[in-house]
Amino acid sequence: MKSPHLSWATQLGLAFGFILLITGCGGSDAATPPAASIGDPGANALSGDAPTMTTEMSISELQQSDFRGEEFPEVVLTTTMGKIRLRLDAKKAPATVDNFLTNYVATKHYDGTIFHYVHADRMVLGGLFDSNMSPRDVRSEIQNEATNGLKNKRGTIAMSRDPNFIHSSTCQFFINCADNEAFDHIGNDDSSSYGYCVFGEVIDGMEVADAISQVEVETNDGFANLPRQPVQILSAERVK
Repeated sequence: MKSPHLSWATQLGLAFGFILLITGCGGSDAATPPAASIGDPGANALSGDAPTMTTEMSISELQQSDFRGEEFPEVVLTTTMGKIRLRLDAKKAPATVDNFLTNYVATKHYDGTIFHYVHADRMVLGGLFDSNMSPRDVRSEIQNEATNGLKNKRGTIAMSRDPNFIHSSTCQFFINCADNEAFDHIGNDDSSSYGYCVFGEVIDGMEVADAISQVEVETNDGFANLPRQPVQILSAERVK
């Protein structure tokens, strides 16, 4: 539920913080995580065991990789309210796209998860919890590429993170249903100015994202703006 005393951006920051608090995500900016960390598919980051690093690539190395010959891979999210087709930007956000595709789409992580925070005509957030509100296993935190010049414009997809730590994204993502300038990179001084990394855009099905943002919500067990009826991602499939 929307609090009359808090802006929607403040509520969203609190939602991120709460989600990361209960799942043990987040970290310190003192030690910058690798640009991409692709570990053992069976690694359980929630248990406190660090994933086995089998590949660590710098952003420059990822920019030279071809993502199987495609700088703009596409993913279809099939939800209980329709399909959303995404075009990812592996040229401007190579580490983020690699993380999204390799660590989460390819492993079917998103299949069965829900959008657990929505704000009418503003954004929809998902990627961590299933319909029982149980969190999925996550991999290592990745480098925040919010300095790539991409803005949180309507129709873009971005990575969420702990608002207190710059480099703390794992699996959670949000689709902007409006121009959300408050999430853009404006400086390198601290976490509040660093921004949230945009790594693609919706090219079909934006009406589905809009509809998800407008479903009836409630506050339940500390989760604000939680859809009363779960909106589930049935599958996330790379199609190009």
